[in-house]
Amino acid sequence: MRIKTFKLERLFARYAEKAKYMLSQSSCEGCTMQEVLDMADPECKKLWDNLSLGYTRPEGFRPLREAITTRYTSIRPSDILELTPEEGIFIFMNNMLDEGDEVIVMHPTLPSLYELPRALGCRVIKWPLEVTSWGWRLDVNFLAENITPKTKLLVLNIPNNPTGYIPVRTELDRILNLADRNGTWVFNEETYRGMEHDPAAAIPSLADIYHRAVVIGGLNKYGLPGTRMGWLVSKSRQIIEECAAYKDYTTLCNNAPGEVLATIAMRNAADLLQRNHKIVLENLSIAEAFFKKNRDLFQWVQPNGGATAFPRLLPPFDVTEMCEKAMEEKDLLIVGERAYGLDTNHFRVGLGRRDFAQALAVFSDIVDEVRTAEAEAKEK
Repeated sequence: MRIKTFKLERLFARYAEKAKYMLSQSSCEGCTMQEVLDMADPECKKLWDNLSLGYTRPEGFRPLREAITTRYTSIRPSDILELTPEEGIFIFMNNMLDEGDEVIVMHPTLPSLYELPRALGCRVIKWPLEVTSWGWRLDVNFLAENITPKTKLLVLNIPNNPTGYIPVRTELDRILNLADRNGTWVFNEETYRGMEHDPAAAIPSLADIYHRAVVIGGLNKYGLPGTRMGWLVSKSRQIIEECAAYKDYTTLCNNAPGEVLATIAMRNAADLLQRNHKIVLENLSIAEAFFKKNRDLFQWVQPNGGATAFPRLLPPFDVTEMCEKAMEEKDLLIVGERAYGLDTNHFRVGLGRRDFAQALAVFSDIVDEVRTAEAEAKEK
């Protein structure tokens, strides 16, 4: 299988070492090792102190899977397979899909969610998120017109990265009803579930409410993405077992230190989530003020959840040129639309880091230079 270049990750690989500032990080503020260990209960302290660096259980660490179940309402430890989040997407897609299958994918989203089905020979239909006067939305009528009994899989990313979109419950129910009537499986990358900006906008995990659901979660929003720990969840015993067997050909088992650190984190999930959500909401307020102040250059589209937003640079300016200028002149890394296969002049803003205001101040200098150059051009 030949997969197209993962442009989003290659962008970070190319510029991350050079960049002094980053405006587009999707991960939340990272925890230090000491912060995590200070949260450990006596059992986890003992596990850490006596940790063996031998092989771990392929299906995962039982205490961690038990801790993960607290984030769901009807999921058992046996419904969970531990793995690296991106690995989970790769394994699931390879198990579920065959050449010629039809897949509908909401877009924009993590590129692997549509590039992997494409590489497997599937017919991929992109279901576009649209900008409206009240924010991002999915046209459910588009899904109703395109989903058929031939549709093997519907791929969602809710809360969405990069837009921060979350459907209201009635919209989600309609989406799942359409999938159910056509016998379609639904896969949701739901890393940011629990980070709704308005608690009233919270929706349950699809694994809890749809019998053909498979979901991916991970430690990104808890501040431990460097552990590379995540989980695949489904009530389908067959899917969990088949994905576990496929994992024998990838990582086989998880890293032992990561499992204990992840267990500590998930036993303190509410506190970690509150910590990073507070950072996101503070940065969101700063971002809103900045983009509204510069509404002559940008269209700010309000996110509903997660740790990212996806504003648009207004014509005649080109977002790719802006991103290149930021990197070349200010060592500021900005992820533009091309990383998501788009041509709409949007770019990603990451709201989860404590240094966001500093990166935004550097970006403000770029904006001032753009505005000055525009004024000079008009005078000529």
